Amino acid sequence: MELNRGTKKNHSMKEKILLASIDLMRKNGINNTSLADIAREVNISKGTLYYHYSSKDDIIFDIADDHLNIISQALLDCLSQVNSNFSTEEFVVIILKNISDIEGTGRIHMYLLCEAIIGNEALRERIGIKYIEWRTALENQLRDIIDDKSNARAASFLLVSIVDGLVVQALLKAEKIPYSDIARFLIDYSNKIKTTSK
Repeated sequence: MELNRGTKKNHSMKEKILLASIDLMRKNGINNTSLADIAREVNISKGTLYYHYSSKDDIIFDIADDHLNIISQALLDCLSQVNSNFSTEEFVVIILKNISDIEGTGRIHMYLLCEAIIGNEALRERIGIKYIEWRTALENQLRDIIDDKSNARAASFLLVSIVDGLVVQALLKAEKIPYSDIARFLIDYSNKIKTTSK
């Protein structure tokens, strides 16, 4: 269905508002970004801003939805690269590298997580649902790859946790992250545990 001219204009303005909001929130944090700051950045009146977004939470929800969709798409793209001929190590390297390297989203990801954790219940629920979707997609892919299917669920939780930790490390830019070495260690350690438990 084609959008009419008015809808395109509104969509374009909403997009401008969201992009300006993301930039301001990356620079100043969510709590230090006001609706007045956003209106000033987009060069619109507060009335125009309120026409599109009645509260900062509404803006945060749209940013979160957009952000979570970007990450979800990156995960799906990543999983589509994997096939049954891949070794478990290759699979883990692809997941770790691709998910933690989503450009431009790491910092806003941390801001959104902090906002959700410190009290924005609705945002916490939305992010929680997306995390379940990501982890379930990983679990399903792992079931196709690993020998012991009963470990797919636990491995998917571990990978999601590792990716979140790697995002934090990447944001700190303290040192280059050795994705292949991490994957190799996880696989070797997993194989070692399998061997000693038999």
